[in-house]
Amino acid sequence: MFRWTGWVAALLAGLVVVAPVSHAEPAAPTLPVFTPHPSDWQPDYTLFPYNLWQIRVTPEQITAQRESCQWINAQYGELMGQVYGFQRFLGDQRDEWSRPGVTEAGDTVAANLDQSAAFLDPRAHTLFIVNYPDQSEYSPLFHGDSIYRLWYQFTQISDKIKQRMPSGQINANIATANVYGTVIRDSGVCAGA
Repeated sequence: MFRWTGWVAALLAGLVVVAPVSHAEPAAPTLPVFTPHPSDWQPDYTLFPYNLWQIRVTPEQITAQRESCQWINAQYGELMGQVYGFQRFLGDQRDEWSRPGVTEAGDTVAANLDQSAAFLDPRAHTLFIVNYPDQSEYSPLFHGDSIYRLWYQFTQISDKIKQRMPSGQINANIATANVYGTVIRDSGVCAGA
């Protein structure tokens, strides 16, 4: 009986040693301000209906998508890594914003989201068109609408962080941002921007 008790005590002591310890995650670094640059990038007009809409595309829309693509190529991955890292950290802290490091990390990620959304805002609105009188929405450029929707999700994630929402309530916007960001990257629309 004593051997069994000693073995169990040793096992429990070993589990305590290897059990993960929750700690305050350092705040994410502030993203540098992104500055677009000239390039030879051109939109992809090979797909239907974009091949038909090519005549509707303005030089401002081409610039808006090129600059949005440059931002996506340079900062999207890092920003989403920060967003996912913060969401995990907040969940590990049982969604208690009063725990050490949570508010600071959330504020930094929200500031990075705000900075990114501010960069994308005028470009996303240039790419996304609402037709009147039927209110149909579209972009004449391949994945221009996805850039608009990505921008919108960044604003929603930031707002929920600022409202100190639980990680689960932020999750839908994070997942949706990931869908649009992945679609943009996987399509190759931003290659060479």
